Amino acid sequence: MNKGRNWFGIILGAVWFISSLLILIMYLTGSLDSSFPVPRLLLFVYDALGIVPGAIVQMVLSGLLFVFSVKGKN
Repeated sequence: MNKGRNWFGIILGAVWFISSLLILIMYLTGSLDSSFPVPRLLLFVYDALGIVPGAIVQMVLSGLLFVFSVKGKN
C-alpha cells in the first residue's frame, strides 16, 4: 500500500518547490524587496547564481527530490 514512499522527502520537496516558485514570481513581478529572508543553507545559491537562475536550480532540485520520494523504493 505505501510502496516505500518517503513522506518527509515529499513534503520537503513540495514546500521547497513552492517557496522557490514564490520567490521567482515575486522577483518577476517586481514585488520582491532588495533583501528577503532565505535559509543560510540556500543563501550561497542566490549569491552565486542570482535570483532567477538560483530559483530555477532550486525548483529543479526540489522537483527531483519530490519525484524520487514519490517513486520510493521498489
